[in-house]
Amino acid sequence: MPQPLPDQARTPRAILLTNIMLTRRTGTEVVTGQLADGLRRRGHDVMVFTPQAGPLAMQMRARGHVVVTDPAALPRRPDIIHAHHIGPAMAALAAHPGVPAIFVSHDATAPFDAAPPHPAIRRIFAVDERCRARLVADGVPTEAVGLLPNAVDLSRIPPRAAPLPVRPTRAVVLAKQGAHLPAIRDACAAAGIAVEEFGRGPGRMTDAPEALFATADLVFATARAALEAAAAGAGVIVCDARGCAGFLTRARAEAWLPWNLGAGILANPAAPGPIAAAIAEWSAGEAASASALIRAERNLEALLDRIEAIHAEVLAAGDTVDPAQAAAAMGAFIAGWVPSFDLQAPWRPLAIAVGGAAPAPPAAEILPGQVATLSEQVTRLAAQHSAVAPMLEALRAELSVVAARSQAIAARGEAIEALLHRGPLRRLRDGAAAVWRAVVPRAIRAPLNRWRRGRPAP
Repeated sequence: MPQPLPDQARTPRAILLTNIMLTRRTGTEVVTGQLADGLRRRGHDVMVFTPQAGPLAMQMRARGHVVVTDPAALPRRPDIIHAHHIGPAMAALAAHPGVPAIFVSHDATAPFDAAPPHPAIRRIFAVDERCRARLVADGVPTEAVGLLPNAVDLSRIPPRAAPLPVRPTRAVVLAKQGAHLPAIRDACAAAGIAVEEFGRGPGRMTDAPEALFATADLVFATARAALEAAAAGAGVIVCDARGCAGFLTRARAEAWLPWNLGAGILANPAAPGPIAAAIAEWSAGEAASASALIRAERNLEALLDRIEAIHAEVLAAGDTVDPAQAAAAMGAFIAGWVPSFDLQAPWRPLAIAVGGAAPAPPAAEILPGQVATLSEQVTRLAAQHSAVAPMLEALRAELSVVAARSQAIAARGEAIEALLHRGPLRRLRDGAAAVWRAVVPRAIRAPLNRWRRGRPAP
């Protein structure tokens, strides 16, 4: 493992970071911002290339960083490329031929976290064991994949001021999805714990999660959010919509940190039972011990020490890239990753991951047998339409007759109503009614009227 460089051995370098987007506080976007800030504090000239620059990129530019959406638009040629995501990495390598690079994979399933197939990539890393297994499954030799885990910027997350209580009373949930939130609410309600929910799942975002961690007794989260919550001194239950690992003790922190407190350890369902069991494991002392371990082993400064040493090793090796090999690698990448009619190529899962839906298959993929079947179906539907058409015409004619009769009946009704309201007939009707009321006693009229109207007597 590379050893940290002493201060006097540090050489300022031009470092290009790549990331697929800089728009909001997701995992690699936060990592990119932290690395840019930290490496610049150490005297390096940091530049960032992202194809999609959003609010996070604007914030980085406001802090003085160079953030470009064209890898050829950098103010100077980089000494080394520190790459995230295959597309931006390959674009940076194409724009700066001969510059060595390292690549870090942050996701075990996303197509854009596959390792770039380019000879200028000198070292390949994964942030956890699950990502390492993915890279090996993709064909990278096991011995060629190192671990470069996520870290916590302790300058943003001071240690907790007050000790944790004997029993937790206030919990915070950080959730990208919301399927597990009802189970957390039920389990916390049974334990007498008040809950606040943040993240895309509940639709309540926060730009300062560290402020929540500083005052919460218990935090439900995974991955970076769980790391930061533990570093802040809160008790942590590693849990999200994918499953529940349990309450974070020191021993579990030692076992789970290589998995980045992520999906690889979520062995139980995110249901009321496992969540209630995790709450029952609460220990203020274990939470404090886990916090101390994470602050010591997963702090940003230690990660920056290691990154500087890795960069120094890569540059000291002085390896050159064969232009012919680089060109062949770039050609193979374009053939596989640029959309084409080959639906088995890597571009298609990437398009689905980014666009959210599979592209429609091209017309050229319809086989001759499928064409014959479709032709038969069209012929059968046309014959059915021909048989039904005369019946529809007969129905239309009958409906026209019924409509005419209805109009005639309505006209007669209007004529009768008008006749009843004419002067002589109306006076005759009113006079008969007056005679009826004057001659027949009310006691007799009332039941007769009810009988006439068809209503039963009370």
